[in-house]
Amino acid sequence: MDNIYAATVIPFPRRSGPIAAPLPQANDDDAGDADARLRRALTALDAALAAQRDAVARWRGALGSLDGSMRGLHASLQGFGGRLGELHGQVDAVGETARGLAAWADSALAAVPATDLPQVK
Repeated sequence: MDNIYAATVIPFPRRSGPIAAPLPQANDDDAGDADARLRRALTALDAALAAQRDAVARWRGALGSLDGSMRGLHASLQGFGGRLGELHGQVDAVGETARGLAAWADSALAAVPATDLPQVK
């Protein structure tokens, strides 16, 4: 077991700011003006889209990090599976040796007359 594999757990990022940009405040003099309201709405939409683009970019970066972590985990699990396979072969060999020794002991005991065996009380 010279090779030790490890995986890195990446914490889920926390939000550092508000979910959406605050809407611009309306002035009393242009409250009834439809063009001004439209400009404010479009400005708010642009801000929301910019925030969404930023969030999508960070999400893609997080997916890239997750991909790297999953590849590392996959390699670690493959190494672990290989080592388990080797151990399985070794355990089978030891079990076969133990069964051979048990058979030898049974045959050795069968060859000794019962009067020569120690009595268990």
